[in-house]
Amino acid sequence: MNRQIVHETNAAFHSKRSRFRGRSFKEAIEFYLFISPWFIVFIVLGLIPLLYGLYLSFTNYAGFNMDRLVFVGLDNYRKVFTDNDAMYSLGRTLFFTVIMVPSTIILGFLLAVLLNQNIKRIGIYRTLFFIPSIIPVVAVGTMWRSLFVDDGIMNKLLEALGLEAVDWLGYDYAIYPLIIMLLWGVGGGILIYLAGLKGVSKDLYEAAAIDGATTIQRFVKITIPLVTPVLFFQFIMSIISSLQIFVQPILLAANSNSLLSTPLRPNYVYSVHAFQQIFAYGRFGYGLALLWVLFVMILILTIVVFTTSRFWVFYEVDQEGK
Repeated sequence: MNRQIVHETNAAFHSKRSRFRGRSFKEAIEFYLFISPWFIVFIVLGLIPLLYGLYLSFTNYAGFNMDRLVFVGLDNYRKVFTDNDAMYSLGRTLFFTVIMVPSTIILGFLLAVLLNQNIKRIGIYRTLFFIPSIIPVVAVGTMWRSLFVDDGIMNKLLEALGLEAVDWLGYDYAIYPLIIMLLWGVGGGILIYLAGLKGVSKDLYEAAAIDGATTIQRFVKITIPLVTPVLFFQFIMSIISSLQIFVQPILLAANSNSLLSTPLRPNYVYSVHAFQQIFAYGRFGYGLALLWVLFVMILILTIVVFTTSRFWVFYEVDQEGK
């Protein structure tokens, strides 16, 4: 009798496990079918060109010499680190990154905290701060350039205050219009910050207030720790966007009539140098090597941030216990 019960139990177990495996296999097929359009586009338009560009970075490719392509090994990559212009532009890019990453995160987060208040018509203010981030970058650059030209509004304001006009787009001051223009679009991250702030339970604030915590204490002990996942995401995105800055310096250049315009040296960033090497001088192999060096830099910084995130990012669930 006991053997029969055990046999029936095992049979039922194997039958249920077979049905579960069949359902899991069916769900996996459905999943891959649903993502196949995106996956095919990614392979054709993303991965293949990326790997092909990596291959060309080891050649003497100049745009029209496919029949005379020569494998040059690491020569293009060695040239990156011996090119004074490349190293200078990389230094300027890192300089802008050091300024822009903390500035955009702190300013965007504080604006989101202010816009998270439950007051009348707060949606209007949220919209006003978000609008600059959806305006095309060319329109933004043209607008700010018109403000900082010699006879622009900024100099007229200075003259109205009895001060001398400033050559904002000249060598000595070119960096300031660029930083102001970049910070003007900080409202794009406000939506993400607001989503994180809305996820913080009000019960925590009420309990802390009952215990006598001040507003600043609640902000430091509750708000910031609980939105660190959002800050972590914005930190990564800010690093990537800052290292890839390209169009804005060109739009503020004195001769900004095309994408091949050369910004002044203070605004001469790495992506501009790579773009000019490829499209202005036809050094495709070297330009691709420049871009791959930038890719590796972004990858390394991202890995460092991910590695250190366990010391300052707090989740509601245990990430290691998954």
